[in-house]
Amino acid sequence: MRTEPFPSLPQGFSRRDVIALMADIGRDIGLGPRLTDILTRLIGCTEADAWLDPNKEPIFYGRQESFAQKLGISTRQLRTHEQTLLKHGLMERRTAANGSRHGSTGLGLVLTPIIERFTDLLNVREARNARYARMKTLKATRSVRWATFRDELARLSPDDLSHPNVQSMIEERATWPRTDALLSMSEARLSQHIQAATSLCTQLSEWIENHADSSCEPVETFRFFIQEDIQEIHSEICNASDNNRSAGKLAQPNYSTPEPNGPVDYKEKEFEAETLALQGLFSGRYGLDHAVSLASEEFKYEMQVRNDERSEYAFVEAANSRIAPLGINITAWAAACDRMGRVRAALCVMLLDANRDHPTAPVMNPGGALRGMIKAHNRGKLNLIGSLIGLHRRRGL
Repeated sequence: MRTEPFPSLPQGFSRRDVIALMADIGRDIGLGPRLTDILTRLIGCTEADAWLDPNKEPIFYGRQESFAQKLGISTRQLRTHEQTLLKHGLMERRTAANGSRHGSTGLGLVLTPIIERFTDLLNVREARNARYARMKTLKATRSVRWATFRDELARLSPDDLSHPNVQSMIEERATWPRTDALLSMSEARLSQHIQAATSLCTQLSEWIENHADSSCEPVETFRFFIQEDIQEIHSEICNASDNNRSAGKLAQPNYSTPEPNGPVDYKEKEFEAETLALQGLFSGRYGLDHAVSLASEEFKYEMQVRNDERSEYAFVEAANSRIAPLGINITAWAAACDRMGRVRAALCVMLLDANRDHPTAPVMNPGGALRGMIKAHNRGKLNLIGSLIGLHRRRGL
């Protein structure tokens, strides 16, 4: 007589969770769709409390003939599938000498091994999901590389484009795998491709910088975007008492200052002078560097590991690397890059990342906020320089 308790599922899990888990990871542990379906049906035919009660075991008592009929297969096929599941260590066969199964004596297909391996099976799903997240990040990085190469080509004159070295790089880019094929590649192969794509983009950038006869100018830069927003800024944003948020605007902190002793318009002039001074920080050659100084520590780190790249490209790739940690969907990031341009979209991500620790209105849903910023941009209402100024004041720089 057994004195030790049977294993049971961890607290919070039930038979339903086991069925969902096996249906999810069947392919990951070497089960085809048919085997996965049979296994989940076997689990569903056991007693629900047998997965939780240490005094019971989850056992399938059904007759092979009846179960095979429900599955629409022959008894011989079912016997073969059961043997495969036994080899995978997902169940044990406990039958009488003549192969019969009896519920009263605990004879049948015992699914206790699934309980014993449940933590490992959960880890299989977690590892698979983590790999998929890494693959999506690598795919997004490849999109950045593709856009980088395209933008660098746009800087070239027709004569430069016909240069043999440039043509060789264009031909190499043409061998890159299609975007829709990236997720079907192995992680190692995709990583190697990303490295090769990075090397090619760097090679083209260096050729442009070192080509003495080139009259290239970048099509879009961080400075241009900042200057566009500066044109729209008015000093009254600093005096605004309305602290309401919309999906497309970053929260601005309240600034409380004593009432001026002078004329009524003194406060307005004071804020106007301060705003104009701050606008200057985000224009000109060093606008990008100052914007990065306001970023989160994580964003700054991503910039540091890319200090050998062009500033604009490093900025975009740093934002790209923050997409997954912030919980921003890849499609939202792609839409932002498509609608706003990559640098402006990266600036939005940097602001959302930096405002997660806002003292009064932290960004709780960066993905939703980014989509709101896209909508605001489409309406011509996105005010990035105002958000930068607000962040500058909050940082106390």
